[in-house]
Amino acid sequence: MDVVFFMRMRKKWWAVPTLLDSGKAFFWPEENKGRWSEKFNNDNPIHLDIGCGSGGYCLALARKDKNRNFVLWDKEAGVLVYALDELLESNVENALIIPREIDHVENIFAENEVDSITIHFPNPWPKNRQNNRRLTYPSRLLKYKNILKPDGEIDFRTDDDELYVDTLSYIEEVDGVILEKSDDAPPTTPISHYEERFRENGVKIKYIRFKF
Repeated sequence: MDVVFFMRMRKKWWAVPTLLDSGKAFFWPEENKGRWSEKFNNDNPIHLDIGCGSGGYCLALARKDKNRNFVLWDKEAGVLVYALDELLESNVENALIIPREIDHVENIFAENEVDSITIHFPNPWPKNRQNNRRLTYPSRLLKYKNILKPDGEIDFRTDDDELYVDTLSYIEEVDGVILEKSDDAPPTTPISHYEERFRENGVKIKYIRFKF
């Protein structure tokens, strides 16, 4: 694992040890490729929240739906430690955490291992030279396609107009199927901290639901 990840956490030095000691966070998730159902002790569908932040939205879903398993993935241990607090305080049994750079998803999940994905309010990486870092860039979409089960869906939300338009193009480029889209979407239930904040500031939320 890149030591840069740990260096980033120097202001919250306790975050990584806390996650490591929890038994709920997987710093070397490649070891579980194809075996995530064993970590949940059931064969329920797996939902992957990519770039989950502090995890409030995904954990609310996990509390509501006990028949699905949830994987919270984010690169920032400093925010994931708050997700861990909520997970433990609420005694959420059907959620686990991956505190890693959001890359090489194909090394972490096997083909057809994931049932659904959310990508909500990712970094838009607006500069042209940075576009390939976007979580919806075509090369990444193809990796999601590989780990998703047939007809598995991706739920994407953003406050960024350019990212929304470009993501529509990216989906078309990889022959994805857009099931639903809106440049002024209604709020989710439950609503995430990010979405609530954007709406309070009058920002329209863009939404795409698609599959491959």
